[in-house]
Amino acid sequence: MNLLTVSEFDGVQAVKGTFQLGGVRMNVYMYLVDELLIDCGPSRLQKDISDFLSNERFTQIILTHHHEDHTGNASIVPGSIPIYIHPTGIPLCRDKPHLPLYRRVFWGSRKPFAPKGIEHRIKTKHHTFELLHTPGHAPDHFALLEQNQGWLFTGDLYVMSHPKSIFAFESIPDVIQSLHHVLNYDFDTVFCSHAGVLQNGRKRLEEKLHYLLSIQNQVLQKHSDGKTASVIQKELFPDRHVLNYFSLFENSSKHIITSILHKNGLH
Repeated sequence: MNLLTVSEFDGVQAVKGTFQLGGVRMNVYMYLVDELLIDCGPSRLQKDISDFLSNERFTQIILTHHHEDHTGNASIVPGSIPIYIHPTGIPLCRDKPHLPLYRRVFWGSRKPFAPKGIEHRIKTKHHTFELLHTPGHAPDHFALLEQNQGWLFTGDLYVMSHPKSIFAFESIPDVIQSLHHVLNYDFDTVFCSHAGVLQNGRKRLEEKLHYLLSIQNQVLQKHSDGKTASVIQKELFPDRHVLNYFSLFENSSKHIITSILHKNGLH
């Protein structure tokens, strides 16, 4: 099931794609505000997204990061429209991605494209967005802050408050640092790429930070008690869910444990 729906919040258009495959269901959002398109969605929705954009005016695109559910339609954007990404994402976009099968099936792949690097801010006619580098989910991950409106576009920094598993390429300590970073700023509303518009967004990000700090402390304490990563995993996260199996455990609670131990020089 693939669906594309559009809603509006405070002048921001939230473009929601809904995917379901087997027992896995997920939403992905793009946002259009003041002729700025934030992300361009997965290629699985290329026709629907192309039809939507053909009726809208947008003069520039910024990508929160290079993953295919955020960049899948970049190659079909007219060359006259600039596409921006954090500089570390440029080589990741210029090359054809080598995606595991489940991601190709779920989101679709994407063709290589050549975005431009940007680091500090992006301006539209009525807004200035400060660009906050927030690695952890991806090395090139950005959050966009519009301080006058109290908006924070978080890409995949939030997604959920209490994650029980992460992908092998993610780092819990880096996510913690990025959450600390954005919470230094004033904002109220979070525009998440998977959870949608969160009017109590600051509270949700604080909740995630407190949860991850608690998990990190527990992992380090259990490791100092002599427990192995597999034992810690079984004690903290005894259950598995369908995405773990669907991804062949590229998504797993194991990666929460190992990312914490690795960052702290422990094995």
